[in-house]
Amino acid sequence: MDWARITVTTSHNASEAVANCLFEMKATGVEFRSIDDSRVNLIAYYPLDDRLNTRMQELRDLLTELPKWGILPGPATINLKHVKSEKWAEAWKAAFPPQRIGKRTLVVPTWHETSHNETDILIRLDPGMAFGTGYHPTTRLSLELLENTVKIDDRVADIGTGSGILSIAAVKLGAKQVDAIEIDPTAIPVAAENFQTNGVTQKVSLSQGDGRNGMEGKYHLIIGNILTKAILPIIPNCPSRLHPGGSVIFSGILETELAQIQSVLAENNFEVTQIVTEEEDRITWVAVKASLL
Repeated sequence: MDWARITVTTSHNASEAVANCLFEMKATGVEFRSIDDSRVNLIAYYPLDDRLNTRMQELRDLLTELPKWGILPGPATINLKHVKSEKWAEAWKAAFPPQRIGKRTLVVPTWHETSHNETDILIRLDPGMAFGTGYHPTTRLSLELLENTVKIDDRVADIGTGSGILSIAAVKLGAKQVDAIEIDPTAIPVAAENFQTNGVTQKVSLSQGDGRNGMEGKYHLIIGNILTKAILPIIPNCPSRLHPGGSVIFSGILETELAQIQSVLAENNFEVTQIVTEEEDRITWVAVKASLL
């Protein structure tokens, strides 16, 4: 079977909505490539069949509707290219080699065999099937902070769990219980499968919801690899959901948005204790760790 490669060029603000649409249309994988500080390419692959025209029209309709929801897609474009099956398979797998993150975390695609140390935090995922597979700076930054934060027997909330990678890492770092909360119903079965693949199902409670309504009880750590516009309304809810001295880790923040995040954290009795950054394609992404005073 040959494949169709659809490339949607849009704004960073619209990228999450467009990616959700691509996933809902059963993309085999979605790749993010930042162009500059305002635009991003989302690349998805589909079988070259009679459903292709319908998918293209759904994308056009979405881009037309987004401004009504307060999301500006910018001068968005949709590009279609025919890709030979053999070339697609080779190119897709080559784009996702095993990678080390931080000091101990090793993310390995499900099809790849690799040697590892006994002390490694080994995470096996099928890249491209949901947000958060370790191949984007926001996820790498989250994992880097998690390594130095999670303690044995911690209770953790993972808001916007996506692929479940941060929940998996938290359990393998010693957390006794993780509440994995995801608002997108299409990501739920993906996360559930990844939890099973990594043997953490018994320590993870997976539910559909958002960061303002999905958390229950008290946590030692709340993490969220989501966009700044989603982080800001969650912060005021965090103090009541944390044990004394508990922490939050937020990623998905652009460098230009950091000051606003810091200000809202301070207003809610948090002290920023660590900031890490990573630049990719001239975009600087930021992750923040803060402790409750």
